[in-house]
Formats: sequence, structure tokens, C-alpha cells
Amino acid sequence: MSNSLAENANLTTSAAGTYVRNICALWQFDAKLAMALDAVHPDDRPAIETAKDGGCTVKVAKTGVGHGGGAAATSVYLHSKYKPLAEAASWAQNVSLDEKYVVIVSGFGLGYHVKALWERMPDDGMLIVAENNIPLLRAALETLDISEMLTTGRVLFFTELDRAIVVERLEPRSVLFTSGTLFAAHAPSVQVAGDFHAAFQKLITEFVAFTRTGFVTLMLNNVATCRNIASNLGCYVTAPPIDTMHNYFAGMPAILVAAGPSLQKNMHLLHEVKGNPDGTGRRAVIIAVQTMLKPLLAAGIEPDFVTSLDYNTVSTRFFENLEDVGMKGAPGRVHLVAEAKANWNVLDVFRNRGGTMSVTQNDFADRLLREAFPRRQGLKAGATVAHLSFYLAEFLGCDPLILIGQDLGFVDGLYYKPGVAIHETWAPELGRFNTLETKEWERIARSRAILRKIPDIHGHPMYTEEQFFVYLQQFERDFAASRCRVIDATEGGAKKQGVTVMTLRAAMDAYCSQAGSRGPSAVPWKAWACDVPTQLARCLEAVKARRASAQEMMDTCAQTIPLLEEMKKHREDETRMNKLFIEIDRIRSKVGNDPQTFEMVCHLNTIGELRRFQHDLSVKSAGKDNHERQRRQLTRDVDYVKNLRIGAERLLEILNEAITRLEKQIEAAKAGKTWPREVAGGTG
Repeated sequence: MSNSLAENANLTTSAAGTYVRNICALWQFDAKLAMALDAVHPDDRPAIETAKDGGCTVKVAKTGVGHGGGAAATSVYLHSKYKPLAEAASWAQNVSLDEKYVVIVSGFGLGYHVKALWERMPDDGMLIVAENNIPLLRAALETLDISEMLTTGRVLFFTELDRAIVVERLEPRSVLFTSGTLFAAHAPSVQVAGDFHAAFQKLITEFVAFTRTGFVTLMLNNVATCRNIASNLGCYVTAPPIDTMHNYFAGMPAILVAAGPSLQKNMHLLHEVKGNPDGTGRRAVIIAVQTMLKPLLAAGIEPDFVTSLDYNTVSTRFFENLEDVGMKGAPGRVHLVAEAKANWNVLDVFRNRGGTMSVTQNDFADRLLREAFPRRQGLKAGATVAHLSFYLAEFLGCDPLILIGQDLGFVDGLYYKPGVAIHETWAPELGRFNTLETKEWERIARSRAILRKIPDIHGHPMYTEEQFFVYLQQFERDFAASRCRVIDATEGGAKKQGVTVMTLRAAMDAYCSQAGSRGPSAVPWKAWACDVPTQLARCLEAVKARRASAQEMMDTCAQTIPLLEEMKKHREDETRMNKLFIEIDRIRSKVGNDPQTFEMVCHLNTIGELRRFQHDLSVKSAGKDNHERQRRQLTRDVDYVKNLRIGAERLLEILNEAITRLEKQIEAAKAGKTWPREVAGGTG
């Protein structure tokens, strides 16, 4: 349907004002898309047609494959030619929200259906719109005023299939995805660009899996992690801070050694870069994950750094009996860099062997210590030891960063590189009918429910599992944000975005030809020292003070719960409610006087925090019914305070264990003995 010249002129005038309002709102939250829309040439915008009811519609080209294999172009109307507004309202009404707080809409068109759906969304809900046609988006923002929606910051547009961008933009809002996610397809848009929308839906599904894995890990391991942090306080305050390492190896390449099966192809080449026995002449900094320490030492390759962060005591086996694989006496230039959440046995074993280590800055540890010690520089927390190695290499100033053994999938039907510590654990079970290959395949087969196919570095399909896939997503986000050149020299495994693929041989020839001059005697973290008994005593006093605060927090929660229960029973009695409000406010002021302890209790109360968030959404969805809103608020508050009390009890248990460890460590330090291992604390 064509428009008259007069109608076109009026549309142009109206469009200018509508577009300005929309684009000003969009600039606040998505400047990149706003610039792309501003750059659209007028001739590229699809023609807007007037519908019978006075609304607008638009026709766009659909490109597919014809019967003869050639391109066959057709056109599709994205909205009704007669009643686009009524059609949009009907579409939105048929989307069953059912308290869903994240809705992913496939296709924007002119935005009628999106605006109609937005009006039905709950407070704090979020709309994610997938639309790859930027000229169409420009035409839409000239046609429909959605500036009020855009100013909320809760409408996100995605115009390309980039996993790193999806994770970067959605991760800060990941908690919303735990409260319900819904896909809503706009059929005409899917008809036009079905491949794009199918691929974007897959990206969102993968992100939800990434989020779910993170939350499950946090909830399952949170208490054990905090217990390890508290049990590691002795090392935290007596080991050299990583501040001493910042940019120390600026410009030197780093080779990051992970434990993937492909490492078997190229690990031997590390002999060429390791340098002299005194540490001079190194041509690259070698950073190994804890799993690879023994295999590297057995091969005569001593890494500069080894990283550790796993909370479980099983990690200790990577550091025991190192003398059996070539490391005698105090470790040479190997320096352990551990997150404070690493199992306390690991740090004790390495320290008692005379090894040097650094423990990265940790917020929970700093809160435990109040202000007794200065805050240190920190590294980003790693999802795995391989991620920690990457962040350490960046902190050291290394460039480029060369990855080896970073398969992130199952190459040649193997889970681990041959010779890792788990193979020693399996040794007693091996026999004629239970080979190492069988054990490897069983390890993979246990994950059959979460196996998925992804492309390898050659573009061929390979299997990985959900957890590896989550790690891949985080790596790709890190690669995109890094200022360093990242070389994937794994020579196998998953295809990774944001890297240059090379063989290790080629990468070494290109970047590792020049020898450095610094040896281990020169590094400040090896020479760093402190008065150990004094540091431990200061730490002990800070932890005892925190224990007293945790006890007070638990008592406060115990006093509050019956008051809230009474408020639930007497909501209709205004006089009684006012007295209860005054009493609860008096008690609440005590909590506000010690925000550090409150934050730690909340940290140990992950499930309670998540439940509170979900209760908050429920309160907001109560609408204008004040009685129902108050009932939901009180239900939320009772549940939350009960969970806070549980968090305070957990904190007390952890602090008592930490105090026992610190007292024994002070006795050992004063007597010049090694630190005792079999004391309270750890994960068992």
C-alpha cells in the first residue's frame, strides 16, 4: 500500500521527533547500538506502510534456498496490513508470563508487540530483544515511541551472535534468570531470519546453563569455601602479597599449562624455554595448573608458578611427595599462587616443605581481619585454576599469553592428559578388563546427560560437557576484555573466540626467541619476609573480635523472629503493630552498626539471599492490595531472618575452627616447628 506525498511528509516530521526521543533514551544504556542506528543510510531503511486502522506495517525480504539450490527471495509483512495494533495486543495477551521476569523476544519488527508485552510485564522484569536487522530497528524507532521503556534500562537489544557480548551484558543480571525465563517468538520475524533467532536462542540457553552452574556451585560449596578462607588466614597474613609481582615480567611471553589431553603433543618443547638451573635465560614464564605440577617436574620442567584454588582436600595430592618427581628440598623457583579459598591442606603441605607462596586478596578474609592488615592488590577470582593462571599472567605483565593443554573438551576420547595424579589414584583398580582407557571413557560417559557437540580448532565436531562449556564461555569473555595477545597453542580441543591459533612450535619461534636475565634470587616475592608470630597474633585478635560480633548477630536474629511472627498474626491490630515496628527498628539499628559482620553472614546465607530476592519480586507483584502486600512482606522477612540466623551460626563455627588453627600455628612458629596439619578447619 503506497502513501501520498503529503502523508510521507507528515510521517517524516513525526518520525524525527519519535526517533530523537527513542535514541536519547537508548544512548544511556546502549551507546554502541545507538551509534549504529545513527549511521543507517536513509536508502537502507525499509518503507513504512500505513495500515487500515491507522497504524503502520512493514514488509522485509526473506532470503532462503530455492528448490534448485539457488537463492530465492520473498517478502514478509511483519505486522498486519489491516489491524497491526490489535494483532500486537492479541500476541502479547497469548504470552503466558506466569510471573516470568525475563522474556526473550525473537524479532522486534516495528515494536508494537514488544510494547504490548512490556505493559504486561511484572515490575523489575527484563525484556531481551533479538533483532539482527539494524535498518529495520531504525525505521521502528522512527515509527513507535518506546522511550519510556528504554529509560528503564530493562530492555536489551542484541543484534549479533557474539557469546562474549551476551555473557558480558547479562551476567550482572543473572539472578533474574533464576526467577523464570520465557522465549516468545514473533512468528513473522522468525520466518524472515529463522537461523539467526535459532542461534540466539541457543546462546541464551547456554547462558542460562552457565548461570545455573554458577549458582549451584556457589550454594553447594559456599560454606566449605568460607571455611577454607578462614583456615588459611595464617598463610594469608604471613605470605608475600602478590603486589610484589605486578608487571614484574612486563613484555615477556607466558606459557599457561593446563591438563588437557592435547598437552601430550607439545609439552616436551617447554625444555627450550625453561632457562638455566639458576632461573636465568628463561625465554618465557611458565605458569602451570596444580594438576600439572608433578607431570612437569617428572619431565624435568620446573614451572615458575603453579596455581591452586580448589576447595576440596583431594587437591593436596598434587603437592605431596614432590621429591619423588625430581623436586628435592625446598622448591626451586616454583612459587605457589593460591586463592584464599583453596583447601587449607594444600597451603600447609607446600609451606611445610619450605615452598614460597602468595595468597590472593579475598574480600571475605579482609572482612574477617577488620582493618588489622592493609588491603592488598587482587586478582580476578578464577572459575578454574586455568583461569587463575590467565589472570596471573596478565598481572605479571606478560604478553603474549600462550595456552597449551587447554582442550575444554574430550579429545581422542580422553578426559585427562596421560600421567596426571588421578591416574595414580586409579592404579589399584586397573587390570586386564579395566584399563586406563576404560576409566577415561567412564569418566566421560558419566556426563552423558550434559554432553554437547561443539566445533574443535579445525571446525570438526567434538564432545564437551556443560561445565567445560561454561569455562569456555568465561575464557572467551576474558579474551575479549584482555589487552594481551592470546595464542591458542593447544593443538587440539575446543574452538575459542578471541584467540590466534598456532602450534606451540610456531608460537615459540615467533615470541620466545629472546632470553630474559632475571633469576629466582632477584624476585622480590622470594626475598619477602615478616615476623610470623607477631603477624599471627594480630590475626588472632581480629578473628576473636569478629567472633564476638557474630555471636551478637545470632542473638539479634533470635530476638527478631518471634516479633515478626507476632506481626503476621496481628496485622489488623494497628496499635499492636506500631509497638512491634518500634521494637524491631531498635533491634535493626544494632545490625547497622556492624555492616562487615552482616555482609559475611549474608555471604554464608546464599540460599536465604536468593529466596529474599524471589520474595521481593513476589511482593512487587501483589499490586495495589495493601493487605496482601503486607502479608507477603512479613512472610519474606520471617524467612530471611531465620536464614540470617543460620548464616550467623555457620560463621561462628568457622571462626572457632580458625581460632584453633591460629593458636596452634602461633605455638609452632614460636617453637620453630612446622605448622600442624591435623587441627580444626578445612573441608575434611
